[in-house]
Amino acid sequence: MLEVKLSIGDLARQAGVRPSALRYYESVGLLAPPTRVSGRRVYDASATDVLRLIQLAKSAGFSVAEIRRLLNGFDRT
Repeated sequence: MLEVKLSIGDLARQAGVRPSALRYYESVGLLAPPTRVSGRRVYDASATDVLRLIQLAKSAGFSVAEIRRLLNGFDRT
């Protein structure tokens, strides 16, 4: 099966956000750093699902810290 790879522009268009939003989400730990090919970001198609969840959480009023916790798991303490 062929794995779909998306450029930052392609992913941004699919998600309805600007490429700068993707770079921001990456910098604050909401979106995993993508692989790079010739210095350019290349995302797996699964990143669209993560972006949908981020957008849903934002629309529900979650903060960046809360979304990060939601995406990365909770402390067991």
